Amino acid sequence: MSSAAETIHVAPDEGHPPRRPPERLSQDLLNHIRADAGVRDRERRLPYDEIRDMKTRRFGARRLPVSAGGAGASIVEVVDDIIALADADPNIAHIWRNHVMLMERVGIAPTTHPTLLRLRSDLANGDLLGLAATELDRAQTGGASSFSSVFRRSGDHFRFSGRKFYSTGALYADWLLVAGSLEDGTNVSAILPATREGIEIVDDWTGMGQRLTGTGTTVFHDVRVEADEILGADAVPAEALPLSSTLAQLVLTATIAGIVESIAREAAFLIEERRRTYYFAPAGEARHDPILLQELGEREAAAFGARAAVLAAAATLDDAAEAISAFAPEAEQVRLTQGAAAATAKAKIVVDRIAHLAGSALFDVAGASSTLREKNLDRHWRNIRTISSHNPASYKAYALGNRTVNGEALPRLGFF
Repeated sequence: MSSAAETIHVAPDEGHPPRRPPERLSQDLLNHIRADAGVRDRERRLPYDEIRDMKTRRFGARRLPVSAGGAGASIVEVVDDIIALADADPNIAHIWRNHVMLMERVGIAPTTHPTLLRLRSDLANGDLLGLAATELDRAQTGGASSFSSVFRRSGDHFRFSGRKFYSTGALYADWLLVAGSLEDGTNVSAILPATREGIEIVDDWTGMGQRLTGTGTTVFHDVRVEADEILGADAVPAEALPLSSTLAQLVLTATIAGIVESIAREAAFLIEERRRTYYFAPAGEARHDPILLQELGEREAAAFGARAAVLAAAATLDDAAEAISAFAPEAEQVRLTQGAAAATAKAKIVVDRIAHLAGSALFDVAGASSTLREKNLDRHWRNIRTISSHNPASYKAYALGNRTVNGEALPRLGFF
C-alpha cells in the first residue's frame, strides 16, 4: 500500500445501542480462570467456556481504535494483559497469541481492503482470529518459499486444499487467516470463517506442555474461497508483517513471564501451607526457614525482572506501530521495526533463562511431595520449556551479535 493510502476505521454498527468498551481482565475473572487451571491441564479439559466468556467481554477488541469499536489499548497494555492471563492459565494466554499478532497486521495497520474492513467489525464484536499457515513439508531456511497448498482458480472464485500444523488457537477461532500460494507461486493469504464447509480443525497436539492450546492440524478439503477474500502483499503496509511477527514472539515471552509470576505465587502458598520440613532445617516451620524465604524472594525478583523486560520490549513495538499508522518514511519504519525485533529478542533470551531456573526451583521450595502427579506443579516447567522452544534463544542471540558486529539486518520472517 502506498504512503498516500487513507486509513479507514469501521464505525460501530448503526442502529444498535452503544456497546460498552472492551473489558480488561478483572481480578474476579482471572481468579476464576486460575482456580481450575491445574485441573484443566491435568485432565485435558479444553477451555471453551473461558474463551467464550472472554469473547463476550470483547477482550480481543481492546487493541482496536475507539472509533472502530475497540478500547484503543496500546501494545504495552495488551501485553500486560497477556502476562496477567498467563499467570492465571498460560494455555488461555497462548490461545490468544495469533489473534494478538494478526490484530496488529490486519486489524490495526492502515488499509482500504474491503474484506479487512468488514473483518474489523467482527473483531470489534469480540470474535477471535486464528492462523493456519505452517506446512511441515515446506522449506523454511533461506526465505519464503511457495506453499504446497494452492488457491486454484475456479470460475469467479478459488478452491483451496491443504494441511496446516501449529494452528494455535484455531480450535477456538471464529475466523482464520489462511496462508497459501496462487497457481503462479505467489504467496497470499485469505480470511475465512472457521465454520466454512470443508474446514476441519483437529485437536491432535501432543506436546508435553501447553496441552490445551489447540496447536494442532487444520485441514482444508476443497474449500471455496471468494476472490475478495484473498489478501495480496499490498493489503497492508509492508512493515506491518514483520512487526506483527515480532509481536507473536513477544506474546510467547509474555506468556512465560506470566508463568514465572505464577511460580512466585505458588512458592509463597507452598511455604505458608507447608507443615513438615527437613530434620536438619534451620527452623522448625517453613514460614520461618531463611533458606526457603530466600528462595521465595528469588522467585519474586525473577517475576519482576521478567515482566519488566517484556514491557520494555512492548514499548518499542508501540513506537513502530505508531510510525506505520502515521505513514512515516519507509527508512524510519524499518529502523523502528528492527529495533523492536532486537528488543524482543533480548527479552526472550533473558526471560527464558530466568524462567527455566524458576520452573525447576519451585520444587526446592516444596520438597518431594510437590512432585505428586495430582498437584501437577510440573506443568509450569513443561509449559515454559514448550513455549521457549519456539525459535530457540540461541538463534536470537546469534542474530543480535551478527547485527552489532557485521551490520546484518535481523530476520523479517519466522516470528523474530
